[in-house]
Amino acid sequence: MACVHPELSSSVLREELTCPVCLDVYRDPRLLPCGHNFCLGCLRRLQHQAPSQRGHFSCPECRESHRCSAKFQKNFKLANIADDFRRRGRLASSSSTAMTSGEPSLGSSSSLAALPCLASRLLVPCDYCPPPSGAGAAEPPVVNGEQGEPAGGAGGASGDSSEGAAVAVATPAVKTCLKCEVSMCAEHVRPHLELPAFREHPLTDPLDDLRSRKCPSHDEIYRYYCLDDKVCVCNACTIEGGHAGHSIKTLRNTARDLKESLDKQLYRLERRFTTTEKKVHEQREKERQNRKFSEDSEQCLAALGEELKAKVDGFMGQLRGCAQGHSDSNRRVIQKNLQRVGQDQARLQGVRCGMETLLLENDPFRFIQAYKTTRKQCRRQLRRNLFYPEYVDMETDALGDAMNREMIQFLEVTLQSLIIAAVEHLRHLPEAGEEGEQEGMEEEEEEEEVTEEEDDDEEDDSSDENISEGEEEAEEEEEEEDQSDSADELYTPEEEDYEEEEGEEEEEEEDV
Repeated sequence: MACVHPELSSSVLREELTCPVCLDVYRDPRLLPCGHNFCLGCLRRLQHQAPSQRGHFSCPECRESHRCSAKFQKNFKLANIADDFRRRGRLASSSSTAMTSGEPSLGSSSSLAALPCLASRLLVPCDYCPPPSGAGAAEPPVVNGEQGEPAGGAGGASGDSSEGAAVAVATPAVKTCLKCEVSMCAEHVRPHLELPAFREHPLTDPLDDLRSRKCPSHDEIYRYYCLDDKVCVCNACTIEGGHAGHSIKTLRNTARDLKESLDKQLYRLERRFTTTEKKVHEQREKERQNRKFSEDSEQCLAALGEELKAKVDGFMGQLRGCAQGHSDSNRRVIQKNLQRVGQDQARLQGVRCGMETLLLENDPFRFIQAYKTTRKQCRRQLRRNLFYPEYVDMETDALGDAMNREMIQFLEVTLQSLIIAAVEHLRHLPEAGEEGEQEGMEEEEEEEEVTEEEDDDEEDDSSDENISEGEEEAEEEEEEEDQSDSADELYTPEEEDYEEEEGEEEEEEEDV
């Protein structure tokens, strides 16, 4: 037969145990009439998301329609397989973490998962097999009233070499009988497995030291558990010891009940761990969105700065244009005035030169003849009006008003519109992420509602969600102290009754 790779088989099994809605290992799977399985939480969400189809929802696998009010049976076998697969994956991840980080410390959480592996490495020799050669001064075990003879000759080696040889050839035990108080190899354990006389002998994994399992008062193996005093007791303690008349259970039943309680706690812990993973994913997504927002806002503000710089340059150009227009208008008037005044000045200068020339004439006849002409020209020029220059307004009030109008237009219209547009753009940058986040939050709220309905201890869970950080630290310290105590103190008859009541309440809720 072909050998199947364990990783391949694990991946195939995980694919078969994956819910097609949440893409995670099944949690409380429910079987639909069409034959497909879904988590109870996913099934509730499908029912909530289909309110407009007259009380029916479609199977995501085959699209067959089912009534929302129908009661779907829990697939117990699939639930057990999924829980076992999840537990094995958790143990494998813990052991791989311990292997990569070296030897685990007893105080770490990974060491709890690694303790069985460390214990399995300890070699417990078979008590019936003869000791190996050079095993030291240890006496051989008694078999049928006689001491076993060592195999081979007497070894002359001593010290570390003899111990190494003893470990190398010692026959390891595979089981320990708690009634016979001996450890046996695969060959010597056969009578306990085949003969009816040993049917009531409890077998366990090989134990190196049975003294911790014996009652110090009666020198008998612990077989029962006292629910009143929360300690392990032997058979004599239940009859004549201080535990007579107390509530007693076998160790096997006690361990089974403790495992059931531990499975419930582990389920709650896995739900909380899943919640923390979702929160971490949300915060990572928030971090990515915040980083993208920072980059986009930097680009937006840089573009705004460039645009504002261009607008300010344009505004300054408009102010310069106002001042230049005011100056140009005054310059044209002044040039016109200078031209007209210059013309009057040139005409008067000509008459003046003629009169000064006439005054220098010494000939009386010529003087009299020229005087008539010059006197007419002088009178004509004196009667002619001179040009008065137009008024040149050198005041800047009009210029100030024009600049104020430009400034108001720039500040209240252009500049404000640019800044408002940039701010609106910045506000709408994270909207897409917020919509997706809102949908995710709605799904989480629905999932929390579903888990609250499934929770066996709703009041405790709701109070745990609202405790402060200081209370969480105190609770963690209490849990560490409880873990340091013996496992016997974890079980009480009140807890058993409380768990039975919780189970009945859950069944009533499912019936409703």
